[in-house]
Amino acid sequence: MGVISGVTDSVAGRYVATTAGAANAAPATESITGKTLPASVVAISPEGRARLAQATAEPLTAEQQENNLKDLHAGKSASQTAVINLGYDLFNDPQTNWDARTFPPLLGMTRDNTQASMDKFAADLHEVLAQGQMGRNQYDNSDTSEAMALSLTQAKLQKLVEKYVAPDQQQQATKIVDGMIDDKIAEREERTLLSAQGMLDIARQYGTGTMQSEARQYLEQVKSGTARPQVELTTMLAATKLSSNMAETFSAFARVINATPNPDNKAQPSIDGALKQLEVYRQQWDDFMKKLAE
Repeated sequence: MGVISGVTDSVAGRYVATTAGAANAAPATESITGKTLPASVVAISPEGRARLAQATAEPLTAEQQENNLKDLHAGKSASQTAVINLGYDLFNDPQTNWDARTFPPLLGMTRDNTQASMDKFAADLHEVLAQGQMGRNQYDNSDTSEAMALSLTQAKLQKLVEKYVAPDQQQQATKIVDGMIDDKIAEREERTLLSAQGMLDIARQYGTGTMQSEARQYLEQVKSGTARPQVELTTMLAATKLSSNMAETFSAFARVINATPNPDNKAQPSIDGALKQLEVYRQQWDDFMKKLAE
């Protein structure tokens, strides 16, 4: 046996004796069965076994088992909770991101709280908002078509709320939708007022007395909420909410368009464009309802 560096002979001797004694120790005998155990197995005394028995947990009651199962399901549900994705087109499309700025809480109300449902909800919201944007219409981008678009957008969003949001949260969800529509109406009102004021300023600078009088009268109508664009929007919003079916709604839209003042047929091209745009909106509504039923 080699000498351990740095250890005296006496210590080394005692180390050798100890390890040899351990290697030669007699195997233990199990007290109950009388079986011989290998030296590497530790024998537990009767007293030790009694203490172990006392330390063993008692069987769970039915209530404890039920609570543990609930905790397990809660943990599983928490790990599967849907997450609002800020990469949605809804939030990144320049045409819709401003209108959708108040929609994260709406997405948080998704009925079954699964990622797939939330993703679908966001995609449908994006499509509805995109179709309702002005400047992208095929035939007409007048304030009359804008009034139709606002009315139909509100109706479509309400349909999405009914599909994706639980009944006990639909009232809150509707407030979010209506708040967004109210903001768009307020923006429209501001544009209308600025336009009327601009018309009066131009009439004062370059127009006749008659032109100035007409511009002043129109500005007063805008301020009182009785100007043609405002009346059209109010009528279309009411038709969308109160009609028993969408066929009646679109008929009401057509009546509003055909009632546009048309001296010497000067407004006829605009009327024709709005009627064609109405048919586009009608087809979009039909497609929307088919998709909603899927």
